[in-house]
Amino acid sequence: MRASSIVLTVVSALLLTMPASAQPAATAVIWHDRGDTAALDLARGSGGAANEPGVEFWFIKESAHGSSPKFEVEDEHGITWKVKLGEEARSETAAARLMWAAGYLVDDAYYRPSIHVHGLTGLVRGQEFVSDGDAVAGARLERDGMAVDTVTWSWYANPFVGTREFNGLRVMMALVNNWDLKEINNGGADAVGGGQYGVTDLGATFGRTGNTFTRSKGVPKDYAEARFIEKVTRTHVDFRMRSRPFFLSIFNLRYYRSRAQMQSVGRDVPIADARWIGARLGQLSAGQISDCFRSSGFSPADVELYTTVVQQRIAALNALVTPTDDTTTASMRTPASRVSDITRCVGSTCRQAPVRERTAGFPLGTRYVEAVAGGFEQGAGLGGGVRLTTATAWPAVQLRATVLTSVHFYRRVDLEALLPSIGSDRNHADLWFTYLQRDTDVHDIGTPASVDLKTQFALTQRSYQASFSRDFADHLQGGIYAQRMRARASPASSSGTPIDEVFSGSAAETPSRWLPGLMADTRIVRYGAFVTYDTRDDGLGLSQGLNAYGRVASASSGGASIGVPGYGWLEGDLDLRAHVPLGGHKTSLLLRSRAQLKAPRGGRQIPFYDLSVLGGRGNGRGYHSYRYRGNNAVLFSTELQRTVRALTDIRGVDVFGFADTGQVWGDARASLDQALGAASALGHGPWHSGVGAGLQYRHSRHLAARLEFARGRDGTVTYVSMTRGF
Repeated sequence: MRASSIVLTVVSALLLTMPASAQPAATAVIWHDRGDTAALDLARGSGGAANEPGVEFWFIKESAHGSSPKFEVEDEHGITWKVKLGEEARSETAAARLMWAAGYLVDDAYYRPSIHVHGLTGLVRGQEFVSDGDAVAGARLERDGMAVDTVTWSWYANPFVGTREFNGLRVMMALVNNWDLKEINNGGADAVGGGQYGVTDLGATFGRTGNTFTRSKGVPKDYAEARFIEKVTRTHVDFRMRSRPFFLSIFNLRYYRSRAQMQSVGRDVPIADARWIGARLGQLSAGQISDCFRSSGFSPADVELYTTVVQQRIAALNALVTPTDDTTTASMRTPASRVSDITRCVGSTCRQAPVRERTAGFPLGTRYVEAVAGGFEQGAGLGGGVRLTTATAWPAVQLRATVLTSVHFYRRVDLEALLPSIGSDRNHADLWFTYLQRDTDVHDIGTPASVDLKTQFALTQRSYQASFSRDFADHLQGGIYAQRMRARASPASSSGTPIDEVFSGSAAETPSRWLPGLMADTRIVRYGAFVTYDTRDDGLGLSQGLNAYGRVASASSGGASIGVPGYGWLEGDLDLRAHVPLGGHKTSLLLRSRAQLKAPRGGRQIPFYDLSVLGGRGNGRGYHSYRYRGNNAVLFSTELQRTVRALTDIRGVDVFGFADTGQVWGDARASLDQALGAASALGHGPWHSGVGAGLQYRHSRHLAARLEFARGRDGTVTYVSMTRGF
């Protein structure tokens, strides 16, 4: 009992003394309400007039840290100041002013065109800014001893991740084009227990983001030409913040990964949070913004340009909308909200040549394994498979291995190396090997093709491809490509019209004459160029925008060809598509025209499986796939879509009606002279038309389930596909 009494006494004493000795947990702060934003003095910033530096300075010591020349001085009031020289001096002062006005913690900073520093010794860095022994030009002075720079914090792990205030700070980094988002540039007082959080180094701003060769600081022209908003979805916005280094930097993997990761700071920002910070900035007058840059030492012309661009960026933030009804029209969407195929093609399997194709991938519990839909041209039925990928494990290159099959048991294997950034984020390269085994339908070749004949041929292809593309503008991409292909076609075992009944004529007109590439081991080398202009937007309801695609190429026999004459031809492909909204995002008129032109060279031929085609879901509905083949084909399509049930911004159920018409001309025997006159043949042959209707379920930007019924000369044909249509 005596022991128990002692224990009880000690515990009671501890419980009684704890409230008196315990301290409340400190609250970390990253944003402050500045009150009336319109009344803020941006000519002097956070320090105001009362805390401005003096006019006389005495040298203390030089700093070897950072990329800019720096040293410390003391003014006549005994205040220590950090002096920064060079290209960051003006941009950092202006950025600090704007950040402070937005509500974020910054150090007191002032810019002086010239200061006199007594006792200044020879500087290791920045001596070119010193004249007459003690006159220093272009100096940014920052008050020393601020609590904000005691410790550092990370953009990816801090107490504010996910908060409105932190997201606002991310927007500010994009607004000022800060490309140097290193952890060491962020300061906080006692980051573990709370305190003040802020960005302490804002020198790499108001220029162009990018790698070592493309980025800049404090260059008004670069800032004005830089894109601000990358893309907008229903709820989030991505800002363009390029920081990925030159691709050869991959040998310094740690540096490369840290720089590449910085781009994520500007991605997936909630629109509501971006509008919040935009609304606060929107209270600033043009005069206040001008004061920000004028007091930072910029010329009158530069001040005017910066003021205009900053106002435009603030307006873009406030223009972000989240439409909820059918009143939304294309005019309500800013150009920045469009997500082009060019952007999507870098992050998915989307190729422009040798054949335009796209496969949609879906992660299977890990980013390294994906389920894949698609992968075959028309006629294969529904296709899909599995893709193994390195994802972003190696920023410089992404390796992929894809295995696909279809309901008709066609087979395809792709081994690929994708380089998303070569010297610039605008340059991309793709190298891949493809093995393909499938059946190809042949009905006849040329204008008088019969609808009663049909046979199938097994086709096996092995090919090596390489392409290089460049994004010349936000919606404009061009590139070059090369392909080396080996193919073999032979009669399939499936039912159909016997081969000797498909073609008629004299004994001299053998099937290999009418059907080039049959029973042959064919080797073809193809090279060419392509260009695409794409403004389509799939982010809200039905697609809207334009897509223009052009390709030219040359193909010829490469290496030995066994048992066949030589092959050689020139080819061109022009595909124009328009998605026209009718009164909102729930009704759309789709228009398409496509021309495939191929001209044999020097008496050579074109393999039957490489001829231009008409017929099938993508090339003339109302007919079986590859119903008509010839050297040349033209197609005109129209489709009217209407959403009957919107499930989300992207998902929905649509009904549609359509009409297609097209023509082929020129056959396997056509010479180059005949091909050159192909344009005159257009319109003289029979037109093949079809009409129909269907139902579509849109699941994502890339994927939809479509059921189509079409009526043409082949009777009623049903198509099932996993595509969003044109």
